[in-house]
Amino acid sequence: MFEGLLSPWHLVIIAFVVFMVFGPKKLAERWEGVSHTVKHWVDDDGDPSTAGAAEPAPAPEPKPSWSRRFARRLARLRRRRRRR
Repeated sequence: MFEGLLSPWHLVIIAFVVFMVFGPKKLAERWEGVSHTVKHWVDDDGDPSTAGAAEPAPAPEPKPSWSRRFARRLARLRRRRRRR
């Protein structure tokens, strides 16, 4: 019934659908989390006192989109004109 389900073409189609649904940015974030977890798991020496000792640094704030920056700039210009 499921013969050839994991053929290369099926895997390519599945990968394409996943990429289109989640997008490159979200997949990169997920992969970074997975790689950090695997790296931590491999480096772990089995000592429970050191488990979870090294927490990842918080991610930097994302840069606002160009449209958001442009809208803020326009708002500042309007406020300046009103003050005059």
